[in-house]
Order: sequence, then C-alpha cells, then structure tokens
Amino acid sequence: MGPYEYVLVLASIVVGLAISDLLVSLKGLLRARARVTWDWAALAAAVAVLMVNIMIWWSLYAPSEKPTTIGAFVPVLVQLILLFLLTSAVLPDEVPAAGLSLRDYYAENRRFIWTLFALTLAWALGRSIVEAAIRDGRLAIGGRIPDLAVLAVMVSMIVVRARWWHGLVLALLILSGPVAWLSRSLG
Repeated sequence: MGPYEYVLVLASIVVGLAISDLLVSLKGLLRARARVTWDWAALAAAVAVLMVNIMIWWSLYAPSEKPTTIGAFVPVLVQLILLFLLTSAVLPDEVPAAGLSLRDYYAENRRFIWTLFALTLAWALGRSIVEAAIRDGRLAIGGRIPDLAVLAVMVSMIVVRARWWHGLVLALLILSGPVAWLSRSLG
C-alpha cells in the first residue's frame, strides 16, 4: 500500500466517524421524538452536510494532486477536521429531559454551523486553487466564480437570521450542489 492509499484510509475513517456522529445524533432525536419539537431547517442542514461528506470523501478518491508527502497531506487533514466539526455540530448530541426544539437549536447554533460550513468550503476551494496553480504554473480563479458565489452565500447565512433566506439557501445548496453533483456522477 502506497502513501496515497494510507491517506484514503484515514480520510475514510474521519468521514465515517463524522457520518456516524450525525447518525447517532439523529437516532437520539428519533428515540426521544416525544420530547423533540421538529424543525425543517436543522434537518435540511443535516442533509446538506451529509451530502458534503459524501462529496468530499468521493473527491479524495481521484484528486487532481494526490497527497503523497506529509506537506501535501496536512491540507487534506485540515479539510477533514473542518468537515468532522461541521458534521458533529449540525444536530444536537442529546435531548434534555425537558425536551428540545430543533428550531431553537438551529437558531442558537446557526452562526457556528455556517461558519464551519463556509470554512470547509473555503478550505476545499483554496486547496483546489493552489493545487491547480502548482500543477499549471499559474493562478487562475476565473473558473471558480460559481464556487466563490456559493461561499459568499454561505457567509450570508452566518449573519442573516431570516428563515426564508435559510430555507432558500438550503434548498439551493441541496438541489444545485450535492444533488447536481450526484446526478452527474451517476451518468
């Protein structure tokens, strides 16, 4: 097994742990469903984050620049850490005996969740731009304008509280991001 295969194994473990954390949180919510006041925003964010986990894990399978040195691996590791933190933040870990409102949870944690979401995307985007610059010998971000626009929208989610905006952005992220990527990948 070469260095890149070790990177894939560690990446798979970290993504697997992140998804496991998300599923354990969901299981806790389902078990305590009588004490949970459900809300679409937290659940939609969880779906978006789950899809991002799958996208990042899959993208590591065939990156443009395969990390085979520790210097090339550290940026991948930072991306995986950000992804884990994002995934573990999107749903609550426990349901208190007094009950839990997912609407309140999302409202209280939205800044943290969307900061991590934006950092995860910014890091992945930055990694991709730097890898392309090293490979091609020039810095080109023109083709990254749509990604930069998505990043700007994610940053807006940190400061904008309007639920209609969160609903619109979550719908667009789920439909135009992961679902579009998945539909292209299935073809």
